[in-house]
Amino acid sequence: MSDHRSDSFGCAGTAFLLGGAIGAAIALLFAPRSGEETRDEIRRFYDRSRARMGELQEDVTDRIAKLVDEIQEKTSELVASGKAMAEERKRDLQEAIAIAKRALDEERALLRRIRERGREGVNAE
Repeated sequence: MSDHRSDSFGCAGTAFLLGGAIGAAIALLFAPRSGEETRDEIRRFYDRSRARMGELQEDVTDRIAKLVDEIQEKTSELVASGKAMAEERKRDLQEAIAIAKRALDEERALLRRIRERGREGVNAE
C-alpha cells in the first residue's frame, strides 16, 4: 500500500513541478523586464527545471531498479520454497506408494494362502 502512495506522490510531485514551470514561464514572459533580462531569467529557469527533472528521473530509475530487485528476490524465494515443497511432496508420495506396495504384497500373500488352503481342501476330499 505504501508503494502505491509513493507512486501517487511522485505523480503529484511531477504535476506540481510541471505546473510551477508553466506558471513561472508565463510570469517571466509578462514581467516588466528587458528582453535580455527575460531571456537570462528563462535560461536560468530552464537550467533549474532541467536539473530537477534529471533528479526526478534518477529517483524514478532508482525506484524501478529497487522494484526489479525485490521482484527477483521474491521470485527466487518462491521458486526455492516451491522446490522444497515439491521435494517434500515427492517424499510423501514415495512413502505412500511404498506403504501401498506392502499392503498389496500382504493381500497377495493372503490370497495365495487362501487359494492353497482351497486346493488342499479339494485334494483332501
